[in-house]
Amino acid sequence: MRKIVFIILLFPIYLAAQEKTDSLNKKINSLENQIVELKSRYEYQDKINEQTITSISNQISAASYNLTIFGILFTISALALGVYVTVIEKKIGKIRDENKTLLSQSLAVKEEVVSINNLIQKDIYGLFLKIKREETIHILKRLSQIPEDISNFSKVLLSRELEKEDYVILRDAYLRLNNLQVPRPLFSFGNEMNHHEIYKLLFFQHFLDLAIKDEKISTDMIDFYPWGIACAFENDILKSTSDFIKSIIDLGYQSKEMDINSYIKGLSVSKFKDFQKVYEIIFRSFKSRDDRFNFYQIISNEKEYRVGKSNYGQCLIAEYANTELSITEKSIVEQTNQIKTELQKEAEEKEAEQKRNAERIARKNAEK
Repeated sequence: MRKIVFIILLFPIYLAAQEKTDSLNKKINSLENQIVELKSRYEYQDKINEQTITSISNQISAASYNLTIFGILFTISALALGVYVTVIEKKIGKIRDENKTLLSQSLAVKEEVVSINNLIQKDIYGLFLKIKREETIHILKRLSQIPEDISNFSKVLLSRELEKEDYVILRDAYLRLNNLQVPRPLFSFGNEMNHHEIYKLLFFQHFLDLAIKDEKISTDMIDFYPWGIACAFENDILKSTSDFIKSIIDLGYQSKEMDINSYIKGLSVSKFKDFQKVYEIIFRSFKSRDDRFNFYQIISNEKEYRVGKSNYGQCLIAEYANTELSITEKSIVEQTNQIKTELQKEAEEKEAEQKRNAERIARKNAEK
């Protein structure tokens, strides 16, 4: 009975508990459903987030790639721009330099124009000399290319005042003739001269000092001295003689016997054989007494040298006759006087012969 009562008493409690259990289960089921729904939403959101992150990552990768490409392009553009700027800068610098050069040239041309204008207005002769010099330079350039053309320009160059630097051009042109087959020109001083001889004549009149000291030219000049002297005018022979003796002394006149005798021979048979200024130049170029007498002894005693030797000896007599003479010097003075006597005698005989010939011709004409 007690168990029944107890069960009866517990039944409401059981019912209440069962209701609570059912209510709790409903709540649990509701919570489970909510959890499932939340889990589903979470998974959905997680997928969305994952897609979003992937999309963002792709966008970042694309942006990084684009930035890399842009960086490379920018670098290349910067380098190209740098090269372009450098080229432009160089061009600008070149243009600046060219402008400076053009400005300098323009100023030089302006100064030259002003100078020429002044020459025209104030010094027409100076302008004439300048034009002649330009023509001379043009001729020399022509000869450097065509050495054999000297036959067309010889008279012009012989009458011009040439500068020291012109010698190199003439020398090179002369030496080039050795390798050329040159025909004989139609230029002459009474006799026909070939191209080499025309160059030698230019050397003789303008550059004898340089030619004598030139190893490639000096030996060619030795035999040409008589001809050069024969072609010279008075001013030419004075200059050439001065150049000759100074160069001979500089080189050591004792070793230049062939040059000395060739020159003295040329004087002896020329129109300048008794031109005392020439012998004075030779005499005064020596500074010591011994050198002056030694030079006399170098001159040959052969007939064609006697006039020059005698005239040079007269310079020795005039300078030292009243001084105490050595035995050698006395013999030189005696030899000079003897040569002078022989020449005077020959001149008198020649004059007498010419007179007899003239009288003979006159008688023949009278008989006719």
